[in-house]
Amino acid sequence: MMESNASWNTLENNSSVKMKKIFSELYDYKDLIILFVKRDIKATYQQTILGPMWLILQPIVTSLVLVFLGSIAQIKTPAGLSSFGFYLLGNSLWIFFSDAFNKTASTFTANSSVFGKVYFPRLTVPVSVIISNSYKLMFQCLLFVVVYLYGIFILDIPCLININALFLLPCFLMLSLLGLSFGLIISSLTTKYRDLTMLVSFGLQLLMFASPVIYPLSQIPHDSKFYLLLELNPITGWIELAKKGFAPSSFFSWKLICYDVLFVLASLFVGIKVFHKVEKRFMDTV
Repeated sequence: MMESNASWNTLENNSSVKMKKIFSELYDYKDLIILFVKRDIKATYQQTILGPMWLILQPIVTSLVLVFLGSIAQIKTPAGLSSFGFYLLGNSLWIFFSDAFNKTASTFTANSSVFGKVYFPRLTVPVSVIISNSYKLMFQCLLFVVVYLYGIFILDIPCLININALFLLPCFLMLSLLGLSFGLIISSLTTKYRDLTMLVSFGLQLLMFASPVIYPLSQIPHDSKFYLLLELNPITGWIELAKKGFAPSSFFSWKLICYDVLFVLASLFVGIKVFHKVEKRFMDTV
């Protein structure tokens, strides 16, 4: 009887559990992650009339609104992209990040009924959220390709695609890790301080305006305080790098990218550590 118990998974009281063990547990529970991904995808569009059409309808409608607002504000989009293509790319990246952030941030409160019954690595839930979000992003990328080709062959927009387009995938990866790390930290804090849920929702809306989603960074005066705020925003570099692959006049700086990479890695390390520490005792506070 004692031998069989030796193979059970147990929560360790030692708070200094190594990252290697956390990732090893995630690999061991890869089948559960796949199960969660399938559940998330099915649950999202159940009992909807348009079903998976919402995957592309949301970015199309919001991008059209941004095109209208951009025309009123007389925002000049960079050469190589139509106005709709410019807003669609930035908007898709933002939706990807904000969805990852929001859904990860509610991990403990939304799954407390399951977490209280059986043990499995809680980190499997937010990781599955990131993967299911990537599935949605894939369709939005296909939509962007169609819009981009339409601009070239129908609207006669010059094709300025360049080597930087290869960085599109790393941009998605870094934004997903950033959304995951922010979500892990907020999810851990909201088990005790529920007010943060409201604060994060409000703060996320403000963060969009402090990111180059609806305007190009190149149009912001470099000597302004707002430009400094944009540089400190860890989302800025990834959005500008993604745009530069199709519009060479977009802003790009290796210094900014290095800062963003370090920020993502540091926040991910902190997020996993905090999340792992809270998962042992969150049922006492949820």
